[in-house]
Amino acid sequence: MKHQLVILIFAAIVTLFTACHRNDNFTTEKWKSGDGLQFPLRNEILDDLIKTHPLKGMTYKQVQHLLSYPDGRDSVSFYYQIIETYNNLGKRKYIKNLVLYMKKDSVITGFKVVEKSFKKPE
Repeated sequence: MKHQLVILIFAAIVTLFTACHRNDNFTTEKWKSGDGLQFPLRNEILDDLIKTHPLKGMTYKQVQHLLSYPDGRDSVSFYYQIIETYNNLGKRKYIKNLVLYMKKDSVITGFKVVEKSFKKPE
């Protein structure tokens, strides 16, 4: 019985510690944190952003206010870098972006998370 109680207390402490240190809730400050080339918190908070903010239906300006300026844009879409890694030769190895699509009136019509791995040069 004592052994089970010790295990239960240990499990409760581990659960409490993990819950208190979980840092995956979206905030604009977390989204913007980084050096302009890498954004170390974006991948952790991406799911919460998508769940808690109705991106579809927002305007480009509203998204820009929430997430700051995009990392790239054309006439029908724009994107935010989530992860970008390079090999030791400086070649891109992997990217993950949040891509948002908009109508001509700048209303977001949809979005998707795009991931791409780049093959090693032969």
